[in-house]
Amino acid sequence: MKINRISVYEVVAPFPQGYSLSRGRTWTSFDNTMVKIETDAGLVGWGEVQTVGANYLPAFGKGAVAAIGVLAPHLIGETPLQLDRINHLMDNTLYGHPYAKSPLDMACWDILGRATGMPLCELLGGRFDGGLDLMACPYFGSQEEMLALTEELRAQGYRRLSVKLGGDVAEDVARLRGILTLAKPGEEYYADCNRGWTRDQALRVLRQIRDLDVYIEQPCATYEECLAVRQRTDHPIILDEIVDSPEMVMRIICDDAADLLNIKISRVGGLTKARRARDMCVTAGLPMSLQDVGGGGIVQAAIFHFAQSVPQELRHSVFDPLSVNFEPLTDAPILIERGATVTASDKPGLGQEVLEDRLGDPVAVYGTT
Repeated sequence: MKINRISVYEVVAPFPQGYSLSRGRTWTSFDNTMVKIETDAGLVGWGEVQTVGANYLPAFGKGAVAAIGVLAPHLIGETPLQLDRINHLMDNTLYGHPYAKSPLDMACWDILGRATGMPLCELLGGRFDGGLDLMACPYFGSQEEMLALTEELRAQGYRRLSVKLGGDVAEDVARLRGILTLAKPGEEYYADCNRGWTRDQALRVLRQIRDLDVYIEQPCATYEECLAVRQRTDHPIILDEIVDSPEMVMRIICDDAADLLNIKISRVGGLTKARRARDMCVTAGLPMSLQDVGGGGIVQAAIFHFAQSVPQELRHSVFDPLSVNFEPLTDAPILIERGATVTASDKPGLGQEVLEDRLGDPVAVYGTT
């Protein structure tokens, strides 16, 4: 079986109410890049990556399309079932740009599942017991808006909540206290400033919330700053934005720099490298939150399958991208109406069929039919 055609699609996901993070970053739409890989055996696989603006991560939608344009010609004629070889080839072709490699890798995994008749979680190592406890984000706003959104998410059944903070010490302390005052038994909260605090601001906030049971997520911009904060607090520390490769996961484990890691599929370069990062965390006994930056039904399926392949005791939470996203572009996304525990599909591959009529024409095609 050989890859004979790769098609790339661009879809803009509107978010008119605005999605805000610290340091004044606000976006009213997200860029989705969809990849369709066809083979000479008639099997087709799909991958997806979503980028959140150009000032969240070193990744943006037009960059994904351009980088895929460099990678795709080198994959024509390759066997999509050889995932490690595909990733080695992509890394030798283009240094960095893991977000652009992710949808290509994801589509190859989808083909592997369809070729074997197996769901992705089984191919990733096995389906572990237990449902997936979903996490949602009361995105940044006024204290009143965040309290209302937290209550809405609680009513929907979410018990893992990542509270977005803004970088102002007094306001962030007030938000946290206001939200956690209403916390219910069994709920867990992450205080997530998305790199928005300086080291001194982080330490000032932590000093004022010593009595609160909350995880501190990615307090500062750099690894060194976050490590310095961790060495000065007894709050459990989550690292997120800087977890950008299996190599960084290895460093974090060696330095004992975190109590929990967020592993985002596209940030580390796809499911193949996310699996490598997962295995290191399992070996070290380090709990994980399984995520991606965002996306529709394809990314949702990839997250859920990846999460289902993690032992239950190390699977801390799972992000549902459709909790903050747009109309899915697939036929069978898991739509959460009430209650926030799900399981991965038992259909082959990702278990999703893309509704191609919603994508429009491809912006690029490589190879032949």
